[in-house]
Order: sequence, then C-alpha cells, then structure tokens
Amino acid sequence: MWLSAAVVGLFPNFKYFLTPFVLLLVIAYRKSTAFIFLLTILVGILIVWIKQVSLENKYLSTQFDNLVEIEAVVRSDPVLRSGQVFGSNRRLDEYSVLIKLTRINDRKINLPARLKYSKQISLQMDQVISAKVRLVKTRETKVAALAVAKESISILSPPRNLFRFTEVIRNKFRGQADGSTSSSLVPGLVLGDTSLQSNDFKEQMQKVGLSHLTAVSGANFVLVASFLLWCLQFIIKRIKHRLIIVLIVLFLFIFLVRPTPSVLRAAVMTLVILIARYRGESTRGIASLGAAITLLILLDPFQSIDPGFALSVLATAGILFLSPKVENKFQKILKPRWLVEAIAIPVSATIPCLPVILLLSNEFSIATIPSNILVAPVIAPITVLGFLSAILTPIISSVGAILFAAASFFAKYIVVVSDAMEKFPSIHFNDTRVYIFIFILSLALYFNHQKSIAVIITALLLVQLVFTTISWPGRNWQVVNCDVGQGDAMVVNLGTSSAIVIDTGPDPGAIDNCLRALNIKTIPLLILTHFHSDHVGAISGVVKDRFIGQVWISNLHQPESAYERAMKELVGIEVKSVTKGESYLFPESNVEIKVLWPQSNGVNFKELPGDGSKINNSSISLILKTNDLSVFAGGDIEPEVQEVITTSGLLSDVDLLKVSHHGSAYQYVPMLDILKPEIAIISVGSENSYGHPDVEFVNELEKRSISVWRTDLSGGISVAPTNKIRVTGKEWWKIRWG
Repeated sequence: MWLSAAVVGLFPNFKYFLTPFVLLLVIAYRKSTAFIFLLTILVGILIVWIKQVSLENKYLSTQFDNLVEIEAVVRSDPVLRSGQVFGSNRRLDEYSVLIKLTRINDRKINLPARLKYSKQISLQMDQVISAKVRLVKTRETKVAALAVAKESISILSPPRNLFRFTEVIRNKFRGQADGSTSSSLVPGLVLGDTSLQSNDFKEQMQKVGLSHLTAVSGANFVLVASFLLWCLQFIIKRIKHRLIIVLIVLFLFIFLVRPTPSVLRAAVMTLVILIARYRGESTRGIASLGAAITLLILLDPFQSIDPGFALSVLATAGILFLSPKVENKFQKILKPRWLVEAIAIPVSATIPCLPVILLLSNEFSIATIPSNILVAPVIAPITVLGFLSAILTPIISSVGAILFAAASFFAKYIVVVSDAMEKFPSIHFNDTRVYIFIFILSLALYFNHQKSIAVIITALLLVQLVFTTISWPGRNWQVVNCDVGQGDAMVVNLGTSSAIVIDTGPDPGAIDNCLRALNIKTIPLLILTHFHSDHVGAISGVVKDRFIGQVWISNLHQPESAYERAMKELVGIEVKSVTKGESYLFPESNVEIKVLWPQSNGVNFKELPGDGSKINNSSISLILKTNDLSVFAGGDIEPEVQEVITTSGLLSDVDLLKVSHHGSAYQYVPMLDILKPEIAIISVGSENSYGHPDVEFVNELEKRSISVWRTDLSGGISVAPTNKIRVTGKEWWKIRWG
C-alpha cells in the first residue's frame, strides 16, 4: 500500500493506467494468496487518487492570483522562513503556517492550505482568523493552495482551552532559556520548538546530521514513555495499568508538542514500540508496525510521499530490529543498563535513515554516525529533565528552572560535539540515487557470501573519491570560480591558505564549502562588487572562522536592505568604498589590483530590463595581475559602462575574463577585442529563469577562440599557470569531498 500510494503521489498521471492494470490482476488472482497483496496495492492507488481529487476545487481554481477574503483555522505552529535569494534580490523573512480554509469570500469551503505572512504578525495554533490574501497555485501536494497575506490578519476567536493551556506551558518553558546556544537547544530537543535557535546553528546541526534531534520523533515519545513506566513500576504493579496511564500522559504530550501529522505519526510509532517491548513479542511489533503504516496512510495518503514518514518508519523499524542487537554489543563494553539503552535507541534509529538522508541532501557527512553515537548518552537525560521542567515550571517555577538548567548543562555537550564535528568534511554525490543503489547492491552481495565483489566495488568508490580530491583544484591553482549557483564567487590564491575573494554568491553553505576545499583561512581582501544578493548574500559563509583583513564595497549602497544586512555581518572589519583609479599591491604574493570602475561621482545610464541597471552599473570592476595570470572581473556592469571602460585606455590584455552579469545578453562585444582573453568563465546557475548565458554572446566568445567554461555545466573551475583548467565536474558518477 505504501509503495503504490507513493508512486501515484509522486507521479499523478500513473494512476490512469496503473488502476485498470492492478484491478485486472485483482480479479484474475482473486482466489490466490496474492489477492490480499494486490488488493492493498489497489487501495493505495485509490486513496491517493481520492485525496488528489478532493483538493481540486473548481471555485478555488477560479480564484488563483486573485485577492480574496478568507476565514481559516490555524493548524500548525508558525515557522519563520528566512528570505531566499531569488535572482538578484533577497526576499523578506516571513512566517509559514498550515491552515484549514473554511470560507473564501462568501463561499463556504473545507480545504487545507498554506498561509505566508509578515513576521510582524503573531498567530497561534487553533486560532480562527480572517485575512485578505492572494491565492496562488502551489506544487505542495498536501495543500490545495498557497495564501499570501497582503494586509493585517484578524483573530476571530482564540485557541480552544487545551491549546491555550499547552501554549502557556510552552511559553513558560521557552522563557527559561538564557540566550545561550545550549539553552536554546533544549526546547527543540524536548518539544520540537526551534524558534530560539539561530539559522547558523540550525545549518550546523543539519550539516553534521543532528538536526533530527530537534524534530519530535518516536524516540522522544519512547524516552518519555520509558521514564514514566520506570517511575510507575514502584507504584503500580500491573503493567496493563501502567501502560494505560502512560498512554493518557502521551496523549496530553501530543498537544504539548503540537498534534501535527509528524507528531501523530511519532505517537503511533511509539505505540508500536511499546506493544512490542512490553508484550515481549517481536512478531507483534512487526505486525503493529505494518498496521501503523496502513492506518497512517489511510488517514492521510500524502504521508506516503513525505520524507518524514519514511524516516519515522525506518527509525521505528531500527528501534524494533536493530536495538536489541546494538544493546547486546554495548553490554559487553558498558555495564549500566540505562546507559546502554540511551545509546542503543538513537543509534538504532539513525542507521536505517541514512539512505533517505543521503537522497534528500546529496551529501553525507563522515561525522554523522560518530556525532549521533557521541550525543546519544545525553539525549535521554535532556528529554526527561526537559519534560519534567516543562510540566513543573507553571506550577513550581524554581524547580522547573533548576531542571531546565540541568538539561542545558547536558545540551552544552551536544553544542560542543556539533562545533567539533562541523570541521569534518562531507562526501558530495552528483547523483545520489546511483550510489544508494550501489550501496544496497554491495550489502546484498556481502550478505550473500559475495564479499570479494562488495570489497572491489567499495575500493573503486574510494579510488574515485581520492582521485577527485587530488585532481581539484590542483597543486598550483591561481584562480578558482566557485560553483555557487546563480551568483558570483571568485577566489585568487595568495598562498599559505590566504586568498582574495571577489563576491560571495547567494548561498553561505556553498561558498563556505568551496573555501574549505581550497583550505582558505585568511582573506586579506574581500571585494563585494555591488549589493545584489546573488553577489553578497553569503557573506556569513565567508567570514565564518576566517580572518578578514579589509572589505571593498561599491560607492552605491543599494538595495538598502542588502547593504544594511551586509554591514551587520561585517561588524569589526575595516570596510572601504573604492572608486576608479585606486590600486592595491600584495608584495608577498606580487599581486596587483587596479580599480577601473565605479567613478567617484554618480553617472546615470539607460535602465535595461532586469533587476536594476543602476545597481549593476555601480559594480566594482578591476584588473588583477599575478606573476602568472591576469584577470578582468566586472561584477554585473552593463553595455554602457563596459563601453566607457573599453574607451578609457585603462584596459590591457588578460588571460582570464570573468564574464559580467552571468553571461547575459547585455554585453559590449568590442570589449572582448581589447581584453583578448584566452579563457572566459561564466558563473551561472543550472536551468536559471533568466536564460543565462546568452547563446549569441557565447557564440561571440567562441568566434574569437576564447575557451568558455560555465559553472552550470562544469561545477567549480580552477585555473593554473599556462591556463590549465580543472573542474569539479557534474557527471552522474562523480563523488567528492564537499
């Protein structure tokens, strides 16, 4: 059922030919043992089909892209989403929440939707609201539409008593945090509340494979249930009565951590584990897991395509099947039973989830398994202490504060582990699906007494990984253009782990990974050509754990929001606005930079279609020369500025042209005949919405026998003396340290 529901959920059109085919098989094998199996496949297809049809509302579809008035019930806690870089600009931070639409204009309706709204507005789960929104068609399968609030949101009625009561507990519990990273982690570990955590810390936890700790899962419920059962054994003798009390407490715990689909899923999986563990029958656990999967998919068919559902099922299966074996292994090393269980449960839950994590992220940190093993002993005490603190804080605040402080003490250990493990590299896969297949094949061969073949496959993968590590960027690299998607980021080698960086790109993780791969620890000069977010949106990834000597910026401080954000991230670093005529010399490396643009006085040029010609034409443009290589880089300057620079008499031959504006059509072609580069690098995102690079301009480059290299096709590009090019590559079979 799960598999068939997932296939139709991911590929909706498949249902039209799968349904009659499976129906014929059901009829043909109705007296066979295969009948039940085929019937469950058919049910899986049909329930997803019914759910998809239920979201296709004719009236709703007529209101797409219209401004309408809605009434709705808030169905989840608001989540603050950081504004993503789209093109040259960064969108505003905003809240996202699931709602149940009950009215659109004067029409009553009952459909799930997602609401996005300003972070200045405060909403709570279970409130009834009204608002003017723009309805948008969405790709999110579990909702019928996306509603974007254009004005303030009115609260028609407050949450019901149970939700208000649990919100008070959550607020008081959250209020115990003292602002430290460890204290902000406790609400996430206990209640799944990550609102106090910084984005940098969230990214760090995700990178080292610990982000699942702050998502309420079956492990949370199992730990709470285990603690309650242990306490109750001294008061209540019959296990049946203890289980009933635990189930009642867990029911209330659901509302404390919020009755979202993921939490309800975790609760059902916990019930499976409790049945298996405390009835002492592993076969009953298997049957219960199968029943839980069936029940959850019947209640919400779209769970079948939710990665969280797969992770939850695999984690539960790991606890059921792996935990006893892991416990037996650790019992030979560790004596305390509680410590063995504290390690066995998280480790057993993590291992089966690794293929799904790999599929979702396209990379695997070698620190993931060690990190989870290292933090495993403190998960139980943090969960139990945090649970007790949350319950007691509204009643006896002083006791709650002591318990919270104790949980924070243990949480410091997780922060220390996360900080240490972040420095370990990750293995990046260009096509994860291939390597998951190879991994499963190797395991099958290994357990099928074909160990030699499995070892050979593993050895070949390791050789490929070592080769790609050695081959890029090369020992004598001078310039690297990092692969940062639709943005710019160039690195000029000064030797001894030092470099000049020109622009940062939009993604902090991408530029940080690139600089780590290049072993750059010191940046004497960071050049931000202009303040479009695809050039400066990832400053945090550059300054993190690195010394920055000086920062050059354009003399036009627009867009204002991007400029202000950049200045906040550069606090304590010398920042200088540069203009035409200035130069800089690095005597130790014999690197010289000459600034060709912008002029000290503002000049108005024609406004071309796009994200802002005035800002593009304020870009710092320069020629950089080393002993072996010369580079022209001009940010996003457009044809009129390119013409001014070309006719200024300041240009000279260069080896490498960093093509302006991601290779857009806005180019002054005669500039190529003055620069006469041998290599042109275009920093551009794959399948970008702008159509970059322009085909005609690429043809102009190739007509002049200029070797054209693009990050969307080749990945990271390094240039060594005598213009030797090396690339990370984007072939499906490549893996590399990332």
